[in-house]
Amino acid sequence: MQIKKTMNHLTVLFSSKMNFASAALILLLSSSMSFGQEICPDADVVVSAEGMAFSPAALIVDVGTTVGWVNYGGYHDVNGVNSSITQIPFYNPEDFYLAHVTGTEEGVCIGTHTFTIPGIYFYDCTSYGHAGSGMVANITVMAVVPGCTDYIACNYDITATENDNSCEYAEWGYDCDGNCVIDLDEDGICDTCLDYDIIVVDCECNFFDPATYTVFFINIDEENCIYLEDCFCECYNDEDGDGICDENETIVDELEDLSVMIFPNPVTSTLTITLNKKSTLQVFDTIGKLVEETGVVSSWVLNVSDWEKGLYTVKNQEGKTHKFIVE
Repeated sequence: MQIKKTMNHLTVLFSSKMNFASAALILLLSSSMSFGQEICPDADVVVSAEGMAFSPAALIVDVGTTVGWVNYGGYHDVNGVNSSITQIPFYNPEDFYLAHVTGTEEGVCIGTHTFTIPGIYFYDCTSYGHAGSGMVANITVMAVVPGCTDYIACNYDITATENDNSCEYAEWGYDCDGNCVIDLDEDGICDTCLDYDIIVVDCECNFFDPATYTVFFINIDEENCIYLEDCFCECYNDEDGDGICDENETIVDELEDLSVMIFPNPVTSTLTITLNKKSTLQVFDTIGKLVEETGVVSSWVLNVSDWEKGLYTVKNQEGKTHKFIVE
């Protein structure tokens, strides 16, 4: 396990198993950064050189960061060109070098360097074999990549390291390609309401016609945010597929033998109902909703061209019912 502690642009990594004294030392280093920056006033981040060590020996900064080195004792330089141990070039993204200075307890600025090229930089001290005694260090320079860093945005950039406020988001209810996220009634219109008024319709099919059963379905009124649990009546038996239950075929065929005559049946536009005696009439749809009604008449002409297709029921004042089909 590791803990990250940020000091301005500086990131130091240390083990969670570090004892209290060591952790306190790190915190002391953090508090001393401001003093080091006073000694090297152009520095964003300060590294101390003392004894046979650079501290911190490893740090991470962003491109454009200016690092300063402060000598608190000894004769040290900062060599980012060739290894003092192997004499082989460090092959850093760019060479850098700061000449020797003699340190004091108050601290003396060795110099500063601004890192403008991303990459890993190695360096050491060339004095008196200091590098061989462990006075080596490195700096990782991170490129700043502007872009959208919000992973839920449509233009999320996985390579971006800094959010530039360019994030773009899909419209509510849609994905980034413009497709519906939710379309409960599968009508091609996105369901974008946050809350819905729920209405449940009970068709009572078996009550109005024992030859039918209820089929439930969902209908969404997207404009008014209404969630409708709707239904319609389906025949148990309809061998000829004409929408009239087989049990009712006789009723439809024999309407002329009753007190009510309905024609044409099925009907597409104009329906005529004649009675052998005057009566009030009511027309109900398949779910029992009253569609039309009239006073006492002996005949009634209806325009049904705009009506939903299906089976309708005519009821007279005596409570007798007769059926017709709108196609």
